Amino acid sequence: MIRLFIEVTKFYLSIAVTLSAVFSFVLARGEDMSILGGSTLAVLLLALGVSALNQYQERESDARMIRTKRRPIPSGRITPNTVLALSGTLIVTATLLVYLELGYEGTLLFLFVPLWYNGVYTPLKRYSAFAVVPGSLLGMIPPAIGWLAAGRSLGEPEFLALGLLFFVWQVPHFWLLMVKHHDDYQTAGFPTAMEVFGTLGFRRVLFVWWILTIFCALFVVGVFRVHSVILLLLLLILAMTAVFVGGRILLADLTPKLAGRLFHGINIFLLATVTLLSIDVF
Repeated sequence: MIRLFIEVTKFYLSIAVTLSAVFSFVLARGEDMSILGGSTLAVLLLALGVSALNQYQERESDARMIRTKRRPIPSGRITPNTVLALSGTLIVTATLLVYLELGYEGTLLFLFVPLWYNGVYTPLKRYSAFAVVPGSLLGMIPPAIGWLAAGRSLGEPEFLALGLLFFVWQVPHFWLLMVKHHDDYQTAGFPTAMEVFGTLGFRRVLFVWWILTIFCALFVVGVFRVHSVILLLLLLILAMTAVFVGGRILLADLTPKLAGRLFHGINIFLLATVTLLSIDVF
């Protein structure tokens, strides 16, 4: 039963999403750990809920994809209605919890997530290869919750820079995942950016988003004014390494295997950047 819950809610992915709220709280120099705990739990519950709802919505396409056909619903291990009830319970609980912790501002952000992720992004994926761009707005919500939990305003330059980084990073993150499982996406009927741009054109556009992610990270470093010379040097080395690694998008065939490596690479780059920035805060 626990394993089923982990699978249907994409538990480990939801944990990763939740960590971005914690990093944001640290970067905002938050001190009230009680609010952080409640807000972080709310983010986790919301991520679990919308992930379960996503699996309910995509149960038919999941059954046609090798990567997803063994998920709980298409494999018959759980009924769609059970998943729908579970997702509703998690989303409502998360929204009530964030209201108690952060009031109306946090509640509005939480209501936006299922509206945008499940109501706009998920259906749009079937019709547009560029659904990821508006969908990337969702990457800003967990950091926003962490920032609010620290008692800061979302209009501050530091958060706007941080939010921009999480927004831009989502695009190469998703497109690389799409390349890694390109045949599966085609089989399920999802349009892909590679089909729109062609192989060479897509690689060029992907490289632009890769470099834009690095520039956004450097912008965050500048806005937060890193004090440690050693950490600043490490961040610059990290950025230069990411540029070098990203060059393979243009110089080598973008095979599913290479796309998988680059997918992990862009994720590691983001994690390492926010980790080093957080260390500097201390």
